[in-house]
Amino acid sequence: MVKDLVVIGSGGIDIVQLIEAINAEKKTYNFLGFLEKDEDKIGKEILGYPILGNDDLLRTDFSKCAVVNNVMHTPQLHQKITDRLLNDYKIFDTPSLVHPNVSLNHVEVGEGNIIFANCKLCAAVRIGDFNIFYTVIVNHETVIGNYNLIATCTIGSRCKIGDFNLLGNGSVIANTAKLGNGNSISAGSVVLKNVGDNQSLMGYPAIDMMEFMRANMVKRKNNA
Repeated sequence: MVKDLVVIGSGGIDIVQLIEAINAEKKTYNFLGFLEKDEDKIGKEILGYPILGNDDLLRTDFSKCAVVNNVMHTPQLHQKITDRLLNDYKIFDTPSLVHPNVSLNHVEVGEGNIIFANCKLCAAVRIGDFNIFYTVIVNHETVIGNYNLIATCTIGSRCKIGDFNLLGNGSVIANTAKLGNGNSISAGSVVLKNVGDNQSLMGYPAIDMMEFMRANMVKRKNNA
């Protein structure tokens, strides 16, 4: 059965390509358009799809629709929007959108995830709820929690990634490394050991961001 679908947040326009790719493989969604809090955007179009109004319409016009949370600024904001969908608007049809070229053979995926084209999910990978993956490689037997935003990243085998982590472009998580919750891994960084909670890391090997910046300042002074 084809479902009516609306998307919360119009900033991440790649979602249009993803929905169209899913429908090209098998007609699954009648994509109605976007809901957006910015009143100046309402009535405009994104790649031919209308911005229909704000998310209060989920109480009325779109209360029976499937809804995808496309707000990507931070993992915490992504959760805040999801909580509003589930608790305030009582929206429980929050499907995972997975590009057709991503194999889910021997992979577990929860609800509300957005998995874009060319992600590689290896055997026995387990993914929780409401994550967003852009061109990610996840090696075998890795477990990923909820509300992570992961972009163009390679995650080794048998890793464990908690919740609310932001993994930047080109970052690497070494085999068996464990990340707690609420961490930010800067673009190009390489994590070689376990990371606790609420840390901001950068560099190779990845270290605390302030420590990294201090070390670079010392290096520049020594080279001056």
